[in-house]
Amino acid sequence: MTPRLRALATASAMSAAATAGYLTARHSLRAELTTVRHAATHDPLTGIANRAGLSATADTLITTAHTTSRPVAVVLVDLVGFKKVNDTHGHDAGDHILTTVAHRLTGIAGPAGLAARLGGDEFALITTGPATRRDDADTWLADWLTHIHTRLTTPVRHDDRHLAVGATLGAVLADPGDPAPVWLHRADLAMYAARAGRRTTAVFTGATETNATQTTDRARDLARPTSPLAAAPTTRRAA
Repeated sequence: MTPRLRALATASAMSAAATAGYLTARHSLRAELTTVRHAATHDPLTGIANRAGLSATADTLITTAHTTSRPVAVVLVDLVGFKKVNDTHGHDAGDHILTTVAHRLTGIAGPAGLAARLGGDEFALITTGPATRRDDADTWLADWLTHIHTRLTTPVRHDDRHLAVGATLGAVLADPGDPAPVWLHRADLAMYAARAGRRTTAVFTGATETNATQTTDRARDLARPTSPLAAAPTTRRAA
């Protein structure tokens, strides 16, 4: 090989190596950015969306549901008796309940919805129903809330125990006429109303907001309703 050909071969090899290094670095950077974005929008314990992830996608989910004439509900979930589980059985048991509830909510949300953990023992859910009229949507939501509550409050098995789970749910039928924070606020008011009325579920109405403005107490500080399952004794299965 002549010196000129050798030089060309060396230059070609160096160029190929540089290109490969660039592509590797680019791929690594993309993977790192994906990891960072996921961490910013997802809860590290349960793996579902966090508050930021919910805020980023809620409006799109609500709009998409309405383009197909499907009712969409925004639901807030507050676990009942969760602190007692932590205090009695330890944080591993509490974490197991949180991840189990997250998994159940994800199944309820389905591919057209979203489950999110807002923090602590508070969750949010966006879920859609079948194409229907508005009057039927109200009936659907009432029935659907009962179904959701039943699924969420099924006792959780952990370390050969069945741990009771309680929950209070507040919900609202949402549409693209208002941004997601408005619907989240109204679902929150419905949840307050459920607690105040010693109920496990409530749906937002105009009266819900009116009543909320007439109380001087923080509704979140009112006594929480206790589901029958939440009050059930913890049992240990025979080995």
